[in-house]
Amino acid sequence: MRMIPNLLTLLNLFSGCVGIVLAFTGHPFGVIWCIGLSLLFDFLDGLMARLLNQQHPLGGDLDSLADVVSFGVLPGVMYYHMIRGLEGIDQFAWLPFAGFVFTLFGAYRLARFNVMHGSENFFSGLPIPSAAIFVTGLYWIDHSASCASCASAFINIYVLLISSFFLSYLMISSVPHFSFKVKGVGWKGQEIQWIYLFLVILFALFLKEVAVSLAIVLYIFLSMAYFSFRPNRPT
Repeated sequence: MRMIPNLLTLLNLFSGCVGIVLAFTGHPFGVIWCIGLSLLFDFLDGLMARLLNQQHPLGGDLDSLADVVSFGVLPGVMYYHMIRGLEGIDQFAWLPFAGFVFTLFGAYRLARFNVMHGSENFFSGLPIPSAAIFVTGLYWIDHSASCASCASAFINIYVLLISSFFLSYLMISSVPHFSFKVKGVGWKGQEIQWIYLFLVILFALFLKEVAVSLAIVLYIFLSMAYFSFRPNRPT
């Protein structure tokens, strides 16, 4: 039983590795499924560790190693392919590699997270799975036939480079972001989580693929607004 959390973590890592292979062999929707599975396994390993009371430094380090592949390297590969696929980029052969800035800062964030004493109520900096979800949303838009008419608004050199650098900054910053850990179904003390969930559902209903990245933009701005107006704002 005590190995279950670590096995789930290894499944997270395996999904990330498969996703990287699928990205380089031209299977974009397989990539999206893989990162979705990695997110699921990442959620389940922590949940099972708490339920089984098997929280151990080894598990924490293994989790970070898996996350750096699934939520660091794989999104970097997505950025690489999206930038490489832009028209007129051939004359700047080095530019697609700028997408791996995300990977470098993501690895730094995970290393910092392992040595910091965090809080259950908020994250210091943008969590790397959230940043990876934003990149996955762009990748989905880039490969979805139903988004062909609006893809140019999101898949261009300005959005790709600026988002990569901005997400990298947020991941290693001390900007607080609220936690998704909820205690029951009550409203009091969890207002921001319920408001966010309601708005994300509306996004999903009306915006479809575009909702994925916009959900993370909403998360960032709601976090900034929420903690800016709190009298005991974390630092």
